[in-house]
Amino acid sequence: MVNRTSFSLFCSHLDLAHEYWRKLIEPGDCVIDATCGNGYDSLFLAQLVLSENRGQLIALDKQKMAIDAAYERLNSSLSAHILSRVRFHHQCHSTFPEDIAPDSVALIVYNLGYLPGAGNKELTTTKETTFLSLTAATRLIKPGGCISVTCYPGHPEGKLEENVVLEFSASLNPKQWNCCHHRWTNRHQSPSLLLLQKSI
Repeated sequence: MVNRTSFSLFCSHLDLAHEYWRKLIEPGDCVIDATCGNGYDSLFLAQLVLSENRGQLIALDKQKMAIDAAYERLNSSLSAHILSRVRFHHQCHSTFPEDIAPDSVALIVYNLGYLPGAGNKELTTTKETTFLSLTAATRLIKPGGCISVTCYPGHPEGKLEENVVLEFSASLNPKQWNCCHHRWTNRHQSPSLLLLQKSI
């Protein structure tokens, strides 16, 4: 990770992702945290899009302990009325809830890999599930919306996964999608950020 005290121009990969999200989404949007983990990104997204009567956040994770942790984090920071606009789904990110309409979601976020902290590091997202998920995500994103993918190639499955994500993005029609990959080139196996924006 970049040391912000040594390199004032740069921020971490997560800070960079948050900056893009802040520029893109507006109160009232529908957003999906496809790998909600401990809920840090979910809380950030909720604070950007949810109001008393507008916006929706859908949070997914295949680990029950992650869903529980995310719920507790949001419950401790949001009013009950705002929290009621968050839907938590204990499921793999390879599919999305069937009631989400095509072309309706402003942002879908992925923070790939394993659950940080006390989670089982053997339980990770995989190249197969992430490929399925990205394919489905392209149908849900509305014009001008974005898919944000943070990759962690520092572990074996993470490297395979990053390769699949990059191959997937390279295959998208450039008239319909604009894809950008951010990484530190002199930091071995550093996390990277991929953004895929749908044309308006």
